[in-house]
Amino acid sequence: MLLIDVGGVLLLHNPDVLIPITAKYGGPATFEEFQRAHYACHHESRPARGAGKDYFDLFPEHARIPAERREAFDAEYRAAHRTRNLCNWPDPAAKAGLQAIVDAGVAVAVVSQADGTIEAMLHEAQMCQVGEGAGVPVDTILDSEVVGFNKPDPRFFQLALDRLGARPEQAIHVGDTVRADVRGAQAAGIRALHYDPYGHCDDQPGAHEHVRTMAEVLPYLGVDTA
Repeated sequence: MLLIDVGGVLLLHNPDVLIPITAKYGGPATFEEFQRAHYACHHESRPARGAGKDYFDLFPEHARIPAERREAFDAEYRAAHRTRNLCNWPDPAAKAGLQAIVDAGVAVAVVSQADGTIEAMLHEAQMCQVGEGAGVPVDTILDSEVVGFNKPDPRFFQLALDRLGARPEQAIHVGDTVRADVRGAQAAGIRALHYDPYGHCDDQPGAHEHVRTMAEVLPYLGVDTA
């Protein structure tokens, strides 16, 4: 059984909208550069490390925006995010990995900290949906706003297990945050894989396991990658 996060794993910050802004101010001009800056910032902005600064406070430094241009960049970058949720771009590699997992007969529950719109976002992005459609067919999608539990509350993960008819020891959870995804899953007795594409996690060695791609998840689920 697979439990999987959405933001930063299946759906990414939209490069078509955001890279033109970062490039305009001297920051990342390619998908790879932008993703590296995003994940580095995402890691640093977690509560234990961010020292009271949020993602938007820290991103200009990780994006290497020249100091004299950061104020103008910050205003435009934040404004772009206020128009809509821009963590809406389907990662083709993640979709291919998810499809391989489903094709192997693994049951999948999508578990997302969201605002009640995640099922529609996944459908619109053609990433996945419950049942047949343009995306990968999954068994269930849980949106924290809809179900009333949020990560890292272990009840959120338990609800996903209940929908799959699974026990904790039968499942693996994949997510890109330590506090919400890794520790939340572990509190529910589920094996947690930290999705960390660029190896930014500096937690104590052995505290949890890491994967850099969805393809690396397959062996943990017993899926033959030969």
